[in-house]
Amino acid sequence: MPELPEVETIRRELAPYISGQDVIRCHVLRPDIIAYPDPDRFCEKLVHDTINTVERKAKYLIIKLTSGNRLIIHLRLSGTIFLKPRNTSPERFTRLNITLKDYELFFNEPRVLGRAYLIQKNSDKGIPKGLQSLGLEPIDADFTCEYLWGRIKGRKAKMKSVLLDQHICAGVGNIYSDEVLFSTGIRPTRRAYRVTRRETQDLVTALKEILKKAIRKFGTSVGDYVRTDGTNGSFQDSLYVYQREGQPCRICGTEIKALKIGNRSTRFCPKCQK
Repeated sequence: MPELPEVETIRRELAPYISGQDVIRCHVLRPDIIAYPDPDRFCEKLVHDTINTVERKAKYLIIKLTSGNRLIIHLRLSGTIFLKPRNTSPERFTRLNITLKDYELFFNEPRVLGRAYLIQKNSDKGIPKGLQSLGLEPIDADFTCEYLWGRIKGRKAKMKSVLLDQHICAGVGNIYSDEVLFSTGIRPTRRAYRVTRRETQDLVTALKEILKKAIRKFGTSVGDYVRTDGTNGSFQDSLYVYQREGQPCRICGTEIKALKIGNRSTRFCPKCQK
């Protein structure tokens, strides 16, 4: 699933090109990709509007329109956004095609798990529930040791589950939770109440550093994620444990192990992580 760095990369790459662009046409190729409202009304309200700004919150891409309406795209597991020259034809897995004055904006989704929402001005109706209940993003200035300590202190949840909890660490998913726990030497099965305040500070520092580095490297291209021009990000070259099970740890040489926590695959080094 594209996580905070991947969606931020998409936001940064789209913003200079589509801000100020008029929406000329809207073509829904798979009706179930539109979560709200119905596909016909979605297109009716979108066409002839103008893109104002491109923003992001956690893993959600938020395109604000001059009408005050908001186009929200949740890429989920395998969604990608492509920006192509005007009159480029849709691809095999294109589910939503938005024609702008100078470009074609494609929302591709092989598994049809991603969703698009068009939210009316001054209305909360149709906003995805996950977007309404987010905690802080680790790259926020307010995401401090005090913030994280207050949310893990005394909890019995495993640390992998804590980092995946969007009410706590908005935008963090499987890739970066594994990498952060490795960086801090904390095993993903460690219970939150056994994490010290010093280790909590280490977690905050690692979250900020790793997410910002991943943004600088345009995200992690594993699975379906690619940038808006179809090229790969490069943070996958910096991974220590994610998708490296069976391979030697880059630090100590011990074989990287994998297990399931809450139905999510988790990788760790048995020696480096306590």
